[in-house]
Amino acid sequence: MTPENEAKKEYLSRYRWDKVSLEEICKEIDACRANALPGGINYDGMPHGSGNNSDLSDYAVKYSELLEKLKAKREQLITDLAEISAAIEAVEDPRSNILLRYRYIQLKKWREIADIMHYTEDYVKKDLHSIALRNFKIPTKSHRD
Repeated sequence: MTPENEAKKEYLSRYRWDKVSLEEICKEIDACRANALPGGINYDGMPHGSGNNSDLSDYAVKYSELLEKLKAKREQLITDLAEISAAIEAVEDPRSNILLRYRYIQLKKWREIADIMHYTEDYVKKDLHSIALRNFKIPTKSHRD
């Protein structure tokens, strides 16, 4: 594959990696929530301290930071989706347009795309994808520039 096509694939894959990153942040938030839950009640009859309030404030700070990170990543995901969708929509060849949308926006696997388009997986993956990448143009002005 040519370096130009590799750059196009990298550009188109931003949305996929934004989604992966967003899912990772959600997992961090879930872990943070799980760690904030109090442990079980100890019925051993011995006196115990009232707990550490700094643990709770540390949790609140961490949780707040993660929510801000999630918000920023969501905004980036939406912006990338709009930009990449518009760039794909600008592709005039309908087969290329459809293939790029299925692969890079709907995140379908090659087998699914081949079934939908009624071609072999090998033909879609190698031939049609190469044609689609040749037809695709990276926007000259990207929001990340």
